[in-house]
Amino acid sequence: MSSLFGWMDQDDAQRAAMNEIVMMFQDQGSVDELGIGAVRDAFSNHFFPGTSVLHTRVRYLLFVPWLLRDAGRRGHSLDQAKHELRQAEVRLIRSLLAGNETTGVIGSQAQDRLKTMPSQVYWPALQRYGVVRWSLGIEGHLRRMAGRAAHRSDVTAGDAADALGPDLGLDDELPTAPDELLSATTFDLNVDEARYLQGVFARLPGDSLLSRFATRPHEAVGERIWTSPALERLPDTQKLQVDHSRRLHHAWHGAPLLYNLMLAQLVSDDALVEEYDTRLKEWEAELKEHRVFEGWDRFGFWSLVRGLNPRLRSSTQSFVEDWFALAESGRYTSSHARALVRQREIFLKGRRSRLLDAQARESWTPGAGTGRLGYRWGIATSFLADIHTGLTSAEDTEGAA
Repeated sequence: MSSLFGWMDQDDAQRAAMNEIVMMFQDQGSVDELGIGAVRDAFSNHFFPGTSVLHTRVRYLLFVPWLLRDAGRRGHSLDQAKHELRQAEVRLIRSLLAGNETTGVIGSQAQDRLKTMPSQVYWPALQRYGVVRWSLGIEGHLRRMAGRAAHRSDVTAGDAADALGPDLGLDDELPTAPDELLSATTFDLNVDEARYLQGVFARLPGDSLLSRFATRPHEAVGERIWTSPALERLPDTQKLQVDHSRRLHHAWHGAPLLYNLMLAQLVSDDALVEEYDTRLKEWEAELKEHRVFEGWDRFGFWSLVRGLNPRLRSSTQSFVEDWFALAESGRYTSSHARALVRQREIFLKGRRSRLLDAQARESWTPGAGTGRLGYRWGIATSFLADIHTGLTSAEDTEGAA
C-alpha cells in the first residue's frame, strides 16, 4: 500500500489523511463502505478542528515541536536534521515506555521500525493550532530551521537582532521541554503545559466545540456529544448543529446494517442473516426511542452540511437523503432500499463491489462499516481530560502545601 500512495510522500497533510484511511481498513467496523465520510467529517472537522482518528494523547502536541526545535536549531544539514528528529522520536517511544505508559504510545511495538512517526501524525494539527507557524511540510520546516540556525552562527556575537535566537517557526509561548523528556516521561501535563494547550484550543474559532469546551474541560464527558453536560452551555446555534449530528448518528446506522445483511444472504450464512435482521429491528426501535425523524428539518440539515463542506457531491446527498426517506417510512429492507445500497456500492467500487462480485466478497469481514458515527468525540474528550487533570494538579499541589 505504501507504494500505491507514494506520490503523496511530500505532503504531510495528505499523508496524514491517507494514514487515517489505512487505519480504518485495519478496523473493519469503521471502514466507510457506503461513502458517508464526507458528511460525517463535515461535522467532525467543524466540531473538533485539527483532530484525527490517529491521535492518541494531547501531550504529543508538545512532544513534536520540542523534538523538532532540538533537531533544527543546530544548523545541521537537512539530512542530518531529519535523522536527528527520527532518532529523537524513537527515543521518545522508549522514554514513554520507561515512564510506564502502556496505552496511546505511537510505535510502542515497532519502535525503530516505525514508518509513520508521531510528527507526521500530528503535523496538520500543529499547523491548524498555530503551534507550528510556517505553512510547510516537516522536511521544508527543517530545511528552513537549519538555514536560519546556520545563518545565526555566522553573525557576530554582538548582533542584537539575533540576541534571542533565530526564528524557528514555532509558537513563542511554547512551554519549555522537561529535562527527562527522552529518558523517562509520561503523558501527564504539568500546569504550564495544560494552560498553554487550553489557550491553544480556546483561541480556535468560537463556533467550534473544541474552543468552547476548552474553557470548561471537566464538562467534556459522556458517551456522546449530545449526552455531555457541556451541551447546556452552548448557544442555540451550536445546540442545533449537535442535534443534527445526533439525528445523523442514529438515522445512518441502518444502511451499513442492511449492507451486511445483504452480504450474509449472498453467502448463505444463516446465523449472520439472523444477527443482522435482529440488529435492524433493534435499530428501528432506536429510531423511535430517540425520535430521530420527529421535527427534523432536513433542508436545514443539508444547508448546514453543505456550508461545512461545499465540496460535498450531489450524489452523496441524494443517496443519504433517499436512505433517510426509506428509514423514516419503515421500508429499510424493501427492494427499493436494497437496490439503493447495491447501486451505491457499485458506484463507489465498480467491479470490486462485494454485492456484485463473488471474489470481492471473500474479503468481507462481518460488521464492515457498522461503527457508529462519533465525530472524534473520543479523541476530543481524551485531550480535554488530560488538560483538566493538568490544571487540577496545580490545585492539588497548592492544597497540600
